Amino acid sequence: MTDRTLAILLLFYLTVKPAVGQDISVAGSNHPIYKLESRLMSGDKSALFEIAPYFDSQKKLIEFLGYHKIETVESKIAKRIVRENTLFTKAEFVITDTSTTEQFSTFLNFNKDNIVFSKFATSFLITPLNKRSVTFELREVSNYKKQELQEIEGKLLSLKWVKENKIDSLIEQQNSISLLLIASELYKFRSRFSRYYFYEEEFTNLLQYLTGTEIGVEDEQKKISWHLDKDYDPISKLNLLIYFSKYYSDYNWDVNKSVFLKPNYQVKPLRKEDLLFQLLSSESDSIALDAFIQLTICNPTNVTQLAEEYQRAGIEENYSIPSFPYRFLKQLVLLTEYCNANDIDFVGTEKLRNSVSLLQSQLSFTERRKLEDEIINSLTLDDITAFEYWAIIHQKSWGLTYSAGRILDIFYSKNWSILLAKHNYLSCHLKKAALFDELGIIGVCNNYLNKFSASSESDLIHLKTMQTVDKDVESQIVKVLIQINNSDLNKGHGVVSWDGNRDYEVKNLEKQLDDLMTNVKDSSETDDKISEILSQINYNQISIALEAIEDYPFDTKWEKYSFMERDWGFFMAGDFKLKETREEFLELFYQYSEYELYAYYLNIAEIDYQTDAELDYDKIYELLKYDVIVAFVGGGGGTQDNEVYSLVKLLELTFNTTLGFPKKLCNSNNMFGCDSDERAKAWMSYLSEKKLLKQKHDEPVSFHFN
Repeated sequence: MTDRTLAILLLFYLTVKPAVGQDISVAGSNHPIYKLESRLMSGDKSALFEIAPYFDSQKKLIEFLGYHKIETVESKIAKRIVRENTLFTKAEFVITDTSTTEQFSTFLNFNKDNIVFSKFATSFLITPLNKRSVTFELREVSNYKKQELQEIEGKLLSLKWVKENKIDSLIEQQNSISLLLIASELYKFRSRFSRYYFYEEEFTNLLQYLTGTEIGVEDEQKKISWHLDKDYDPISKLNLLIYFSKYYSDYNWDVNKSVFLKPNYQVKPLRKEDLLFQLLSSESDSIALDAFIQLTICNPTNVTQLAEEYQRAGIEENYSIPSFPYRFLKQLVLLTEYCNANDIDFVGTEKLRNSVSLLQSQLSFTERRKLEDEIINSLTLDDITAFEYWAIIHQKSWGLTYSAGRILDIFYSKNWSILLAKHNYLSCHLKKAALFDELGIIGVCNNYLNKFSASSESDLIHLKTMQTVDKDVESQIVKVLIQINNSDLNKGHGVVSWDGNRDYEVKNLEKQLDDLMTNVKDSSETDDKISEILSQINYNQISIALEAIEDYPFDTKWEKYSFMERDWGFFMAGDFKLKETREEFLELFYQYSEYELYAYYLNIAEIDYQTDAELDYDKIYELLKYDVIVAFVGGGGGTQDNEVYSLVKLLELTFNTTLGFPKKLCNSNNMFGCDSDERAKAWMSYLSEKKLLKQKHDEPVSFHFN
């Protein structure tokens, strides 16, 4: 156990256990303070006076928030309970951490006759709800939402709380007090300490169905909230209750529209953006994705405002659109605006869009690599933005986003001198660097400035002298000039030895495995022990391991062979869960030397790493540089090493050195993941320092070098 783990456990222990000498009781449901809470919630005004003495109590208690234990004092619990069950205005009384028993008791005694219990709010108050001010807006319910509400009308009118409060009967009588009662029930179900209700959309859906409008009121930040059912803080729900307390009697039933209408009030019409944002939650993938694409070319101000609204409310969206759609939209709408203003094509040709679609499909490694190389060679700086745009739109496709990471990395290096020489290309790249960095997701989208690293003074003349009024472009120029002298991106961080990658020695492998697989008592524990041993074997023990465990049934079949998937870099070997894959591998393993086996997989993948059947170090250098692939946008944070470790292994065996790295890629043990990044950088340096390269290799660094 590490020191850090011990420290965390000690801290956890101290937070839930009283220190020696302390007498801290656990506040169970029978504690007097919680009995007072129950009385307050039922409207017993005398409980307000009885809870006041607790305002000064510093007696320590442990109370539960779900499964969490919280050490607190009676004063804090009492004040929280009073806050949750009173609606005194700021002018009347504000409960703070420093409020005392004397202050609260004085207030109660002075206002004893004026304090009443509101059954609508299930709270004590002085100023009636209908005498309070409220800021509100009304906007239309879209046809899409109306259809959705019509489909669930029966369910809404059959809800338990609707029946218990006879709201369904009042609706049938076309009595607008039903609206007040719905708002009242919503507020009654408000979140309190360790009390939650997860279906608050029932109330807002029913109100929208009955009024044909969405009602926006201020939340705790004084911003209009259109998604009250998503607000944790109850202030917006209170403001909705205040709204209907004041105005429910103004509503009249419109026979033609079959809704309650508030006369003489202008309802805001839906903008195009309002409707499209609603469609992002459509169950139809095509409808949601089309809405997302349309939003990227809408009014930037409207899109940004709605994106912030939906993000703040945590509105769920269709899975087919990008992972963080509201953050993405805020950047993409600025990108398309910039492109339109500067005559930049972000839609692309049909051929380009078809290539993006093909990258989303299931392709073999060889097919994908050929397609990537074709795209790299066909793209130009005039259509690269279109490729990036569609790759972001379809970010959920891991095949596409990893391919895009490699394509963009190589493309920009190959075209870097042209980009630096032309103002419009350079400005566009800097603009994208700023926008992509704000997508709020991992990937090389955050590293667009890396290509400037180690650029020569002559390369940067245009950058230093360029004039622009674009604030994003200006900010990126400043960033580039700050990092321009950083020449370390080509260098690795050196050899790192850790539990997931170090050299082990496993003696008597066959006997150890046989002992574990005989008389198994706990299969899960045995699986873990076998996995640990398998993660530590050397290359020559692979066949022994595979044959020894062939008939042993792991609880999870993937875990049984994960050491073959992760530890050796056999990127073209296939699925080891399949018996035919294992048999084919063992046949090759016995037939070839270690060098020949890795070369075999490189050859069937059609990797171009040789010239005249000899290792071509210039070709290998380029493959090492670019083919530890990081996704363009997202991708889960991992890398795709593909052929890189096989190339590293050939170099290790050729030069009889691992450059200090462990002798295998990983000791994964069903826990760890490793990549070839540091090894690749080390071998690039080795090839250069040993003067084994015939070409300059002076193109910019890879995006993922950092």
